[in-house]
Amino acid sequence: MSVLTPEQWQLLSPYLDRALEMTGAERALWLASLGADNPVLARELEILLRQHDMAREEGFLESDSTGLHRAPGLTGQTLGAYTLVSQAGQGGMGSVWQAERSDGRFERKVAVKFLNIALMGKSGEERFKREGNILGRLTHPNIAELFDSGVSTTGQPYLVLEYVEGEQIDRYCDQHTLDVRSRVRLFLEVLGAVSHAHSNLVVHRDLKSSNVLVRKDGQVKLLDFGIAKLIADEEGTAGKSMLTVEGVRPLTPECAAPEQLQGGVITTSTDVYALGVLLYVLLTGVHPVGTESMSAAELVKAVIEKEPTRPSEVVMPTDAQADITYDNAARRTATPDKLSRLLRGDLDTIIGKALKKNPEDRYPSVTALADDLRRYLRNQPINARPDSFAYRAAKFVRRNRAAVAFSTLAVMATAAGVVGTLIQTRTARAQRDLALRQLLRRQAVNDFNEFLLSDAAPSGKPFTVNELLGRAEKILSQPHAVDDSNRVELLVSIGDQYSTQDDDAEARRVLEQAYKLSRSLPEPARRAEASCVLAGAVARDGDLARAEPLFQEGLREVPSGSQYDLERILCFRRGSEIAQERGEPKEGINRIEAAQAILRTSPFYSDLQELRVSMDLAEAYRMAGLNQQAVSKFEQVYQLLSSLGREDTQSAVTIFNDWALALDRLGRPLEAERLYVRAIVASRAGESEESVSPVILNNYARTLDQLSRFSEAADYAERAYAKARQVDNQFAIYQSLYVRALIYIDQRDFRRAATMLAEVEPRLQKSFPPKSYWFGALASAQALVASGNGNLQEALRLADQSVTITEAAIKNGGRGIDFLPIALLRRSALKCQAARYAESAEDAERVVSLLRDVQGPGTASSYLGRAYYALGRARKSQGKIAEAQVAFQQAAEQLRETLGSDNAETRSVWQQAEAIVQRGPSGPSV
Repeated sequence: MSVLTPEQWQLLSPYLDRALEMTGAERALWLASLGADNPVLARELEILLRQHDMAREEGFLESDSTGLHRAPGLTGQTLGAYTLVSQAGQGGMGSVWQAERSDGRFERKVAVKFLNIALMGKSGEERFKREGNILGRLTHPNIAELFDSGVSTTGQPYLVLEYVEGEQIDRYCDQHTLDVRSRVRLFLEVLGAVSHAHSNLVVHRDLKSSNVLVRKDGQVKLLDFGIAKLIADEEGTAGKSMLTVEGVRPLTPECAAPEQLQGGVITTSTDVYALGVLLYVLLTGVHPVGTESMSAAELVKAVIEKEPTRPSEVVMPTDAQADITYDNAARRTATPDKLSRLLRGDLDTIIGKALKKNPEDRYPSVTALADDLRRYLRNQPINARPDSFAYRAAKFVRRNRAAVAFSTLAVMATAAGVVGTLIQTRTARAQRDLALRQLLRRQAVNDFNEFLLSDAAPSGKPFTVNELLGRAEKILSQPHAVDDSNRVELLVSIGDQYSTQDDDAEARRVLEQAYKLSRSLPEPARRAEASCVLAGAVARDGDLARAEPLFQEGLREVPSGSQYDLERILCFRRGSEIAQERGEPKEGINRIEAAQAILRTSPFYSDLQELRVSMDLAEAYRMAGLNQQAVSKFEQVYQLLSSLGREDTQSAVTIFNDWALALDRLGRPLEAERLYVRAIVASRAGESEESVSPVILNNYARTLDQLSRFSEAADYAERAYAKARQVDNQFAIYQSLYVRALIYIDQRDFRRAATMLAEVEPRLQKSFPPKSYWFGALASAQALVASGNGNLQEALRLADQSVTITEAAIKNGGRGIDFLPIALLRRSALKCQAARYAESAEDAERVVSLLRDVQGPGTASSYLGRAYYALGRARKSQGKIAEAQVAFQQAAEQLRETLGSDNAETRSVWQQAEAIVQRGPSGPSV
């Protein structure tokens, strides 16, 4: 076999990939054509292809552990829980097979990736292992997920990845004839995924259209971190950071940055360049340096030296390529001239900055690139463009095109007096009047707020939020303060603020007033707003029977037309909250995704609106038990929040709380505890916790209980309950009662725990349908109390009831998927106590299976640790000491990572693990 230098392989690899995808006849013609332009390259390819064919004839690829997995004979072979179905592709890093889960637990299509023969040996294997490590730490909705990894019976390392059925992003955009703005919006999802990778210190290094797929539902998926490099090494030593490539360097030359082709330092700026190439192709249909009829050497030279043609110029037709140019424009729902106008200016500038030859001249981060693209979509001045009065004036005109157009129409109509334009003028006048009414209403609101915050507030006198809201109400009660339309809008705003302060009683009182007043208004948008916001408030107050009809009423009130997008988005956001409270998490996700779809195409799109909708989507994921997706989304949301300078706002408090809840459900209480502290600190007014939500105090108490800090947990739970009673927050009241009961159980105060649970039950019956998982959670806690009081049979009955209710809730599409492992763990412990060891082990093994399926690879969970501990106890009691030993050690490792080495529960499990090790697998059974 010929030996290639890294530089030679770098140039040959993409051509070899292309050749291996062709039939024999196609390959011969292609090589002949290539040989005419570059005989040296063609000759090297022919040598490699002959060696490949010889290896196949000798059966090397079918039998050798270092072979490319191309053989049809592999179909049907199993790798752990997966069975290979068919080969899906082959590339520079390896071959990819489609496979299916075959252990009977559930159905799932996956992609299995094997290491390429060209990368075998220490360097290739290390790179492959690193791909697994990298993917394992990247959890993002737009990044293909890693499920598993291992080594086949022939010694072949492999990864089990999410199988993505979709089209390359450029083909998807062309097939759906997406216009320029739609392509930019889709591209922003790619930037979100890459930004997540960069925040985890990972550079992709091979961003190209074939590594970015779009599914049928329109979701982007970023693939193949096979040649990604860690910016910092695993040990964190600075001397090894910014790794350069050793040995083989698989990449795609036409998408590579100049520093990659020159062997320079690879940084996040390298990905910025590749993203610039991808955006150029998406918007123009051609490559920045043109790749037609280029040899490999010419391509590399062009990337390093040639300045790309401006996108707005490259889309204009020429004699040689007129048909292609018109086709490219048509795929973007434009003509060449229109497409050129759309690209001229901001997009030329943005793409040009991303494609700078010098990395220091590019955007400093993917987030900065995304920020400018969002500014472009909002018709705001971009950061990459020099500021000028003319430029900002042009942007103002584009942002306020309707108002400017109406003014121009008025002048033209007055000057010309043309009768034939009367109908258009009437239409324009109606639109102008609507815009004017909206402007006047906003001005009235602004004037009111200014008066409230300055004139009405005595200078230098401090006041609380609720005092300010009370002052606002008093002013609005005056007959001539504002007109009824503005009064409704302001009352809705005040009521919403009371809800933010968890003062549900005051919120509902004010919003009921706004709703009643809005019924007599001629403006359907105001009626819709009042109805939908009230719907959210009554849902939080436990009145779910009334909440859904109010939401539906409000949604019907919203008129058609993009000018009412914000009201429609508001209604869907409130509708999502209601669905979640009703135990319909999938519907909650559907409604907030509908809001997001409206926003993405709305003329009112803004970062602030994006922040609000994204926060709601992350929370909808959490309420549906999709906690991994929720954590990833909260991470994105916080990055956007930080970029807007809102780290110390109420929005940040909400994000910290909900993010921590998702982490807690994943069994990561140490991380959750840190976020709750940030939420409490951000909520405080000085040193006082008066302004801290009882919901946050209660959630913090539950996490402290998870960490065995029982005294602190009890203290915070009592304060949460007192605060919830003070503001009459029904949700927080029964939540805090339930958490107090769990803490008392851990403190073995079963009498007080029973008292708490007795108060919870009627509140749940009032607020939730009988099939809600909440009744499963209640039965599970009651089982613990019964056990503590010595009634084991009643405890087992309640534990069975808890699991049955929770499973039924999940089956009916309701919440409970993240509570089921907890219910099973509690039942496992009770069955072990009743000497039903086989059943106890069965429950524990089921929890292990459930959690392995939802946890990210390499991610520890305290719940998984407790499941292993329960399994160890059961196996030990069965006399299966060797299995118990493994389970105890797994438990100890999981708890050490999630609860900490000094945690009492962790120490107890370690001691039991060490004791069984000292006894040995042949020791006596217990």
